Amino acid sequence: MYNGFYINLDRDVQRRESLEQRLEESGLAGCYQRFSAIDGRSITYGPEAVPGSGVLGCTLSHLSIIKGQLGSSRHVHIVEDDAVLHPHIGRVLEKFVELKQDEEWDLLMTDIFLPPDLYLFKYLHESYQKLSASGSLSFFDIGSWEFAGTNSYFINKRSMEKFLQMMEHAFPLETPYDLRIRELAKRGEIKVFVCFPFFSTVSELSSESTISGDFTHVLPLTEYRRAFYVAADWKAIAGNLDTICTEEADTLTRIYLNLIRCLVSPQHEAF
Repeated sequence: MYNGFYINLDRDVQRRESLEQRLEESGLAGCYQRFSAIDGRSITYGPEAVPGSGVLGCTLSHLSIIKGQLGSSRHVHIVEDDAVLHPHIGRVLEKFVELKQDEEWDLLMTDIFLPPDLYLFKYLHESYQKLSASGSLSFFDIGSWEFAGTNSYFINKRSMEKFLQMMEHAFPLETPYDLRIRELAKRGEIKVFVCFPFFSTVSELSSESTISGDFTHVLPLTEYRRAFYVAADWKAIAGNLDTICTEEADTLTRIYLNLIRCLVSPQHEAF
C-alpha cells in the first residue's frame, strides 16, 4: 500500500547501518529505500546568500521525497534514520485506511513527541490500558495537540500536491518541518492522525540530533515518548529516567510531585 523511504546524511554511516540492521531484523528491509539527505549547512539561499542550516536541510529532504512521489498510486512512508519500526507497521496503515476510507486524511504519524500535559497523560494512560487489554489499536486526530517530531509518518497519495504547496509557501524557510505540520493541523488545513499505541519509536542515536547537535536536554521527553511504543520496555525506561533525574527534590517540588500523583489517580476527576 505504500512506498517507503528513509532519510540519511551521507556522513552518518553509523545511523545508516544501525537503521538498516533494524529493518533487516524486523523483516522490513525490502520495503524501504534510502534517500540521501540534503545537508542544509552546505547550501545558501536568497539574494544575500544566507547560509542554510540543519533545519532547512531536514525540510528540503522530506519535501524532496514527496515531490518525487507526486502522482504515485501508493501512499508514502517517510522515516528518519533514528527510527525504530514495529514489524507490523504496514498493517497499521491498512487498518487506518480501512477505518477512514470515507473520510479525508493527510498524514498518519506512527509516533510523536508528546507535550508533558497532565490530563493528556491521564487520557493516554487510560487508553493504553484499555487497548492493551483488548489487543486493539486506535487513531487520534491530533490537530489540537502540541505535538512535534516527524520520525515516522505516512502521507496520503491524494494529499501530496496540496501538502507541498502549503509547506513550501506558508512559512519562513527556517521554520522546522514538524512545526509547520503542527501549525497547518491547528489551522484545520490538513488532517493529522497518530496511531495509538505508537508503532514506531526513536533509537538511542536520537540523543544526538543531526539537526540541532546535542539533544540531551530533551532526553526525559524522549523517554516519555518511548513509553507509549507498543513494544515498550517500561522497566528500562523508568531506569533511564532515574539515571537522568538524579537531583534531590526540595520540599516545594515534592509537594508539586505529590500533587501530580493525586491528579493522575483514577479517583481524581478534572474540574
